[in-house]
Amino acid sequence: MDGQENPKNNNMRSEMDSITLENALEKKCKNHAWLAWILFLTASPVFFNSVHLASYVFLGGNPSFFCNIPELSAANWTKEQIRKISSPGEGRESCVHYAWNYSLFEDWGFDGALRYFNKMPKPDVVKCSSYVYDEDSFHQTIVTEWDLVCDDLPLRSTVQSTVAIGKFCGAVFFGLISDRFGRKRTFIFSAILYMIAGPSAAFLTNYAAFILFRLLIGLAGSGVYDTGYTLLLELTVKNYRAYVGNMFNVAFSFGLMYLPLAAYLTNNWRQLQLAISIPMFLLLIHCWFMPESPRWLITAGKLEKASHILGSVERLGINDPEQVSHLNSKGRSDSRSENWCFLFKDYLKLFSTFELAKRTLICYYLWFLGNLYYYLIALSGSNFDVNQYIYMGLNGVIEIPGFLLPLPLLTYFGRKSCGIVLLIISGIPMFVILMLPQGWPVMAVTFIGRLAGAAANGVIMFQTLELFPTESRNTAMGSCLTMAQLGPLLAPYIVDILGKKAWWIPTTLCGSLAFLGAFCLMFLPETKNTPLLDTINEMKFLEKKAACKDSEQIS
Repeated sequence: MDGQENPKNNNMRSEMDSITLENALEKKCKNHAWLAWILFLTASPVFFNSVHLASYVFLGGNPSFFCNIPELSAANWTKEQIRKISSPGEGRESCVHYAWNYSLFEDWGFDGALRYFNKMPKPDVVKCSSYVYDEDSFHQTIVTEWDLVCDDLPLRSTVQSTVAIGKFCGAVFFGLISDRFGRKRTFIFSAILYMIAGPSAAFLTNYAAFILFRLLIGLAGSGVYDTGYTLLLELTVKNYRAYVGNMFNVAFSFGLMYLPLAAYLTNNWRQLQLAISIPMFLLLIHCWFMPESPRWLITAGKLEKASHILGSVERLGINDPEQVSHLNSKGRSDSRSENWCFLFKDYLKLFSTFELAKRTLICYYLWFLGNLYYYLIALSGSNFDVNQYIYMGLNGVIEIPGFLLPLPLLTYFGRKSCGIVLLIISGIPMFVILMLPQGWPVMAVTFIGRLAGAAANGVIMFQTLELFPTESRNTAMGSCLTMAQLGPLLAPYIVDILGKKAWWIPTTLCGSLAFLGAFCLMFLPETKNTPLLDTINEMKFLEKKAACKDSEQIS
């Protein structure tokens, strides 16, 4: 009996999903106050993602340093006097010092030691055992607390890449869980983890423990970001989707503007960590009021709950209460019968057809490109030799028009053409700056590329949601977000290590990869003015239909 009823119920749900649900959501979206409330609930958590991801610039601020000489420090020599006597060269950073007999210098005083220094041949150099930091440019940071310099410089970069690893793991995990257990439950769990891990990190005195909590922060940030974006797009229809999808990321810009202000007003990295973490308790409001996605509820067989969100059962065209009860119980029994293998099965669906596999792989690269480009530019301020507080704040300001630029463009042009043009525009400035003097001229031209890059990333994110059906959409988004975390994972190492060798290496890499991204985008279909698909079977049906039309035209 059940075997005879399942196809009928699935067909009924498919019909309701495509037309009736769109009409019901369109009525809800016409209530602009409701739409603004949904945008606030889903987008505002992005603010916290922004400050935690970019906080590395100030938490890991790298002031100038040189070797500490205990004998001279005990004799109350100034930092400049110690540096002049002990450090070879005139660089702002030194990992070695001259092997003088500093006990004699302590007795002679600075003037006597300087005369000896100038007339005697210099001895060999040895590595520092401890360091003196110039905290005029940065207050106390994790670098000064745990000496993350010289041979331990990769440990500084690891502080940033660990967040990316957390987002990497969280994206695929929460994406799969969200498709199976619901967007809202996933969001609540992520928000609670965020509220615990963020403030707790400020009280840690051990580097390894701090790394662990940075991993949890990345994990939680991935959950609220990915789930919030999917919820927003699934609660809106195509007439509104382009607008809210791009306005969603504006919260990221506000985070970048808040971060340098918080860093400037705090005295050390612990205070800064609290300043960017305590406001996260506002997420309790989101946990209470965030609605579930009606699209997910319908695919899960929970039609009654979907109807409550939309306003009435009639909006879904359901007149028989027993029909609702049957489908709800079916959804529950299906959930009970599943085991954890569904995580891998849902992911493998993204490669179940050639078209899906092509879309998945291209989106993976484009998301990776967007994040690598973003963080290479954001973290390169120290290589540009500009004020870090001003540079980071301007990054946030310049992003706002970048995120909003796709709104008028997507109204008149397709997603595909907009993405290609914006990626090309974002790549050109990265080569132009090779001919400019280092400093503010380089920064100004870089911001042109950053604006176009932010706009391109917004278009690509939006198009990704339209490329995949509902049953795999959050899995696709989660796995794309997973691949995107390779960008911020690699970015600090590229900036800290390769950028020290030549300041232009990170930006030139950005330009090259942007051109390659524009080429890859040519192979994706245009999604403008197309309804969101709900199942892979619908996609296969449309592909067969298009193939039949092509064969008829050829014949």
